[in-house]
Amino acid sequence: RPDGFMLPKSTSGKDVQLLARMIEDQAREADLASYAPSIIAIATETAASIFGLGSYGECAETLVALCWGAEDLSADLGALSVFDNNGQYTPPYQLARSLCLMGARAADLDPIDGIFADFRDMEGLRKSCEEALRDGFTGKLAIHPAQLEIINGVFTPSSEDIHAAKAIIKAFEAAGNAGVIGFEGKMLDRPHLLRARKLIKRAQLYASSADQ
Repeated sequence: RPDGFMLPKSTSGKDVQLLARMIEDQAREADLASYAPSIIAIATETAASIFGLGSYGECAETLVALCWGAEDLSADLGALSVFDNNGQYTPPYQLARSLCLMGARAADLDPIDGIFADFRDMEGLRKSCEEALRDGFTGKLAIHPAQLEIINGVFTPSSEDIHAAKAIIKAFEAAGNAGVIGFEGKMLDRPHLLRARKLIKRAQLYASSADQ
């Protein structure tokens, strides 16, 4: 039994609901009533799908993440390339990436960055992962097993990051969860607390996956 399903060319939360019902029906027929695999939706592969990125909130309990892709979208748009002369994504694909990130966060789902196509360029992959982590993504799609070590290494919080996040959370709790606190000579507010909580949640998720 697969642990999860990836739904390509999802146009809205309705597509996820349909897949979830199909899985539930098949599981019931197979006498697997408790089987509830996770769903990851690729949510930017058509022009229409861009306009559905705000529809994934609470569409299915088993939906855990949204990810984005440029190549299928470029075919739907009739584009000649997804990159400019400097090797950077052109504006339509930067927009799709950003909206996927925001749509996932708005729905309280994990945002997963798209692929890095050159599986021989490990430094380029690392840079791409670090940029995705900086922007708020919690993972990255891989197209080759050789990419997994770097992807997992970048997105798995370090022990230092975990320690710092726990210290921030503890400091807010000690201050009665005030809106603003002083911490190690700096002023921290609610966004810092939310980032710390998200990091701890991500660390717990990676630890759980490693144990399986």
